[in-house]
Amino acid sequence: MSKFIKFVFYAVGTFLLLFSSIIVGANFYRDSGVFDKKVVEVKKQPVKPAPASKTPGKIIVDSKPVEDSAKDTAETTKKSGKTTVQVVNCTGKKGLAGEVKTMLVAQGFEASAETGNIQSTSQIIVRKKGIKTGTISNMLKISKVSEEIQAEPNFDITIILGNDYNP
Repeated sequence: MSKFIKFVFYAVGTFLLLFSSIIVGANFYRDSGVFDKKVVEVKKQPVKPAPASKTPGKIIVDSKPVEDSAKDTAETTKKSGKTTVQVVNCTGKKGLAGEVKTMLVAQGFEASAETGNIQSTSQIIVRKKGIKTGTISNMLKISKVSEEIQAEPNFDITIILGNDYNP
């Protein structure tokens, strides 16, 4: 009888271990961000003719000041629906922000590269509420993530590459 009890004990234990492994794996898969992709529905809009000018023969040219071009770029990227990322190279290594920008653009992000003052630690700063950084954090291996929510940010995320960044 003792052998039978041991057998039942080991069988139940093995079943529970296998079952819990499946549950943990399913939760990990769910939390990994695979299901976070947005579904975009595209609808055709009717084309409206442009309004005719009241004074024929005049050509109106819309000229914008140069300082508004950065604001226009930020507004354009916001309208595109992609997550906008600012990469700031705070290391002494030249071209690092450009390399990271290229990686992010290949992953479908809108990115810009800049240089900043030398810092020792790398971090990801979330500027817009509801933005998830798991993909970027895993790709760049940056674990420090902080939030500095802004009312109307130019970028959704800012990545600061510090001296500890190891590509």
